[in-house]
Amino acid sequence: MIGKIVGLGSYLPSKVLTNKDLEEMVETSDEWIVERTGIRERHISDPYTESVSQMAVNAAKEAIRDAAIDPEEIDLIILASTTSNMVIPSCSCVVQRETGAKNAMCFDLNSACTGFLTAYNTAQSFIEAGHVKTALVLGSECTSNYVDWTDRGTCILFGDAAGAAVLRAQESDRKNMFVLHADGRRSDCLYAENMKQRKDPEELIPKTFFQMDGKEVFKFAVTAVPQIIKELCTKFSIDKDEVDLFVLHQANRRIIEAVSKRLDIPLEKFPMNIDRMGNTSSASVPSLLTELKKAGRLKEGTKIIASGFGAGLTWGASYIEF
Repeated sequence: MIGKIVGLGSYLPSKVLTNKDLEEMVETSDEWIVERTGIRERHISDPYTESVSQMAVNAAKEAIRDAAIDPEEIDLIILASTTSNMVIPSCSCVVQRETGAKNAMCFDLNSACTGFLTAYNTAQSFIEAGHVKTALVLGSECTSNYVDWTDRGTCILFGDAAGAAVLRAQESDRKNMFVLHADGRRSDCLYAENMKQRKDPEELIPKTFFQMDGKEVFKFAVTAVPQIIKELCTKFSIDKDEVDLFVLHQANRRIIEAVSKRLDIPLEKFPMNIDRMGNTSSASVPSLLTELKKAGRLKEGTKIIASGFGAGLTWGASYIEF
């Protein structure tokens, strides 16, 4: 038994923040940003109308429509987010309420930019065990809420979005194929602390913004991602040259180009939307999958390797047949 993706959906905030806009906010330029990241613009949520949970609801409704299912058929909802607007209840419970998926068990998880893949493989485990027939998996992020808009090293990178996938159990001789790793010893490379702590506000507040060692994160990604894709292919006897698409977390165009080069795979097999969205953390993979489906690039039998990487440090890869 394996979960097949039968529906995809996404949501983007209407407000667009361009590199030209950022030139008015910090010492930077469109040329500087594009050269180092490949990003030209990103979407920024309205804090009152486009929270993590609200964006997730919109993406979920689109995925449910795309799957052509009754929401009451959903047995499980998992929402991945690093920037949730809720402490309790979980945002997945809000999605359940707003979509009418009243029979679903719900929980959120946080695995940073690897979040959607972690949620996807968790749902697959429920399906393989026979406990779930239909699952809704989401990644939703308002990263702009955690950005220091005076720090040009981080504010140029992040955007807001939500993406969703509906998985349906089907008989298969093939098991779910994935690899996930973490290295907590390197957690200081990228972190943000919670505001609700008993600390001196002057000491704490700066640490509630994203704190990132960009060079270390870049070095980690260009090494770890090719390695984990090779590990996945070796573990499950996958011929990487037969894979149609490599759907990577959209963190930096230079990272994706480096992965392509190190794997000796044409860059054409690495779709990107980072120029229009920036880094949307756990929302990036499902949002890109949704774009690919709408563009007609996902056909029956399309072979995909998806990979995520981010704070933790965490990283992972999954083999998906559409």
